[in-house]
Amino acid sequence: MKVEKKEKEYPSLYDAFKLGQRVIRLYEDKYGKKIKYEGIVLAIDKNGLEVYWDTLDGEYKPKEMDMPFTYCNPEEVYYGNEKYGPIKKGKYYY
Repeated sequence: MKVEKKEKEYPSLYDAFKLGQRVIRLYEDKYGKKIKYEGIVLAIDKNGLEVYWDTLDGEYKPKEMDMPFTYCNPEEVYYGNEKYGPIKKGKYYY
């Protein structure tokens, strides 16, 4: 009998975020320095969240962002990845 692997369950992105909402995320460089990215939620669907990042460490720098757009799956939104922390609501979280 084949047992299917159950996918991880996450809270709905629709419940956690709203279109146009400001969000933040931390990046830790190879020296341990933390850099704060701020952006705006552009799109939400059941598979992920799209964010336009426009602020770096509190300074509005849309033309200087190394990755202005990201699309993250729910696991990355809630838990981050090896370089970036999770995406959080509000600009005063960190």
